[in-house]
Amino acid sequence: MVPHALPSRGHIRRDADPACRRPRTRTAALDPGERLFLSAGLGWTACHCRFTGGQLRAEYSLTPFERVVGLRVHLGTFWTPTQSYSRPSILYGEGSSFEGVGQTALLDLGVTGSITPWPRGRVSPYVVAGVAVFQTWRQGSGYYRRGDGSVAEFVPPGSGTHGDIRAIVGAGLRVRVGGRLLQLEARELRGSLSAFSLGTALHF
Repeated sequence: MVPHALPSRGHIRRDADPACRRPRTRTAALDPGERLFLSAGLGWTACHCRFTGGQLRAEYSLTPFERVVGLRVHLGTFWTPTQSYSRPSILYGEGSSFEGVGQTALLDLGVTGSITPWPRGRVSPYVVAGVAVFQTWRQGSGYYRRGDGSVAEFVPPGSGTHGDIRAIVGAGLRVRVGGRLLQLEARELRGSLSAFSLGTALHF
């Protein structure tokens, strides 16, 4: 009977030893918390009413934030409470004006590209540009006032909506604080809305 040969110590498989296995690491590209952002802030419309209200925006980065050139998609909303406004008018002579009250809401969907010169820094400034489609809803009423203060004409309550495609431009700053990525941004939907917002990455 031939005894079984014992394996040589020098031929033990390295992958069988847990100490020889390479640790598996997660990359930033696989971390959804570094891609999904929720931002809130204050904005104002570009029309003569210049309504001020709140903005909420969700963004998803199609590229890791560690890249110099990035690509993002977003869904945003803007809403104002009822506000009063005044604008000059020439309908009833010199010094006449229109006095109104109203409110507005906006929903936009867009895609933006960003350039971040130092994407891996603790503080990372960036610029952003893109395009968005949006829909706006408005309602309000008012009256025309003559130069002497008397009422010339009442405008009954009404509402309306319209959609358009506009360019987006802006700049921001990303800061890492205690392992969390924060984002401060100033953005303009050209000819429609300007806003400042503060956002944070959502971790699951």
